[in-house]
Amino acid sequence: MTARISAKRTQKVPVRVAQFGIARASGMAGPAVESSLRRPAQRNSQDHRAELEKLVLERTAELRQALETAQRTDKAKDAFIANVSHELRTPLGAITGLSALALEHSDDARQRDYLEKICNAGRHMARIINDLLDLSKVVAGHMEFESIPFRLRAMIQHAQDVIRHKAEAKSLWLRFRIRDEVPDILIGDPLRLEQIMLNLVGNAIKFTTTGGVEVRIAHLASADGRIWLAIDVEDSGVGIRSEDLAGLFQPFAQAEVSTTRKYGGTGLGLALSQHLAQLMDGGISISSREGIGSIFSLKIRLGVGQAANLSENQASAAAPAMREHYENALILVVEDDSINIEIVGELLGDIGITPRVARNGQDALAILTEAGPGVFDLVLMDIQMPVMDGLTATRRIRTWPRYDRLPIVAMTAHALEHEKQIGAAAGMNDHVVKPFDVDSFYRTLAKWLPAHKKMLADSLATTPQRPAAPELPALRGIDTARALKRLGGNEKRYRHWLMKFVEESPAVATQVRAALAAGQLDLATRTMHTFKGGVGMIGLCDLHERAAALEAALKTSQAAEAELQQLECAIATARQEIISALGL
Repeated sequence: MTARISAKRTQKVPVRVAQFGIARASGMAGPAVESSLRRPAQRNSQDHRAELEKLVLERTAELRQALETAQRTDKAKDAFIANVSHELRTPLGAITGLSALALEHSDDARQRDYLEKICNAGRHMARIINDLLDLSKVVAGHMEFESIPFRLRAMIQHAQDVIRHKAEAKSLWLRFRIRDEVPDILIGDPLRLEQIMLNLVGNAIKFTTTGGVEVRIAHLASADGRIWLAIDVEDSGVGIRSEDLAGLFQPFAQAEVSTTRKYGGTGLGLALSQHLAQLMDGGISISSREGIGSIFSLKIRLGVGQAANLSENQASAAAPAMREHYENALILVVEDDSINIEIVGELLGDIGITPRVARNGQDALAILTEAGPGVFDLVLMDIQMPVMDGLTATRRIRTWPRYDRLPIVAMTAHALEHEKQIGAAAGMNDHVVKPFDVDSFYRTLAKWLPAHKKMLADSLATTPQRPAAPELPALRGIDTARALKRLGGNEKRYRHWLMKFVEESPAVATQVRAALAAGQLDLATRTMHTFKGGVGMIGLCDLHERAAALEAALKTSQAAEAELQQLECAIATARQEIISALGL
């Protein structure tokens, strides 16, 4: 029995092993066979895993490279848009600035009509540039919002004043209705809110040919010191087809191609407004009937403030800036563009200021070093200039003793927030954006000039008195007493300006002759107007009269050679008086 069982076992082993193609027939071969079978499978699995890991690493590297490329592209795009904005704003500043100056000096009705249209076109172009920049910032996630108290009704009045001419040009009525229960002092970003409102109202006017536009402001609910502000803009315009509503807030798109041809526009305003509203915890919806009109409904969340939260500047920000005169103020204008120099000179001249001009940052440093601290009340500093840019010049000025409180205001075509922050980090106190907004320009001066003068007065009151400089002797044709009074009794400052007159005045007659030879009567007249203001400031009475006579002759297009020769003689006499008095 035992023999049969053993025989059966020895017979079964080869059969079982033979199934796997193995000739060995030992009863101990089972584990070895299984191990030998697992090894190829393990190798295959490891090879497969290694191949997968290699593919994952390669794909990860590709994705990382693609991401870095996309980031570089975004940075390049942002830099391109910022640079294009700067390049557009520079000539645009000349268009709007010079036309605004010409408008103030023109009495001809037809000329004034042309100039007003140029100004309006320039402002419209500036808004398009701003929309493009803002949309780029929104897409890149760089948009920042203020959270400050502001007067809602003052902001609405300002928006109405800005947009009213568009409705009047099309004989449309424009009404703003605000419910009495809406709080007046709110907390948020008034500039962004006004930007949305102007876009919505401007869009409504553009697509309306008869009737008008009504803007209704209410609030829906309030809680935790915040309200939902609701603004409806209703027009009696062409309306929008229901199938076009879905793509209405897409950038660079309008309802249909023919819309752009008929009504104009870039398709940026509504897209940007929707993005801004969403970033302010709200949004814009629309209801429209083709041929009847549309209603755009804006809803955003704002805080509720108190009158005590408003600063003096915020309380009056919506009002036009008063053009106060600062005859005794000295401003250094650092700018390389001749047209911008002319525009700033005219704006300052209108309030009694004759600026000193530097063409680049290095010249500005030389002038400030020569003049010493306390001579200039403010520096208007361009950013992009040859030789030395405004940021570098500002950083160096801030390292000098006693120049830490000199107000330096950037004049820049860079409007992006991070670019303003770069200026602030360099030591700039404020900025005015090109093209210049006249009210904003004068408000900036009113903010810094009185504050700096008060600081200087307080400093003089607390500084031990030093031995006085030798008094100036009596000068023929020069009212030194009145000039010193104009300059706050600062004889050092007065001597500085007398020396600058000695250096620069011989070139004035040559400049006037060159302008007349080139047929540029306006330039010759402006040159003499600026010179007249400068010599009047420093008390050169006889020369001021000669300059006024030459300016009057130029304005009436008279042959002015006799007056020009008299001016040259008066300049030579005044220079000799000053050279003798100062021991130059």
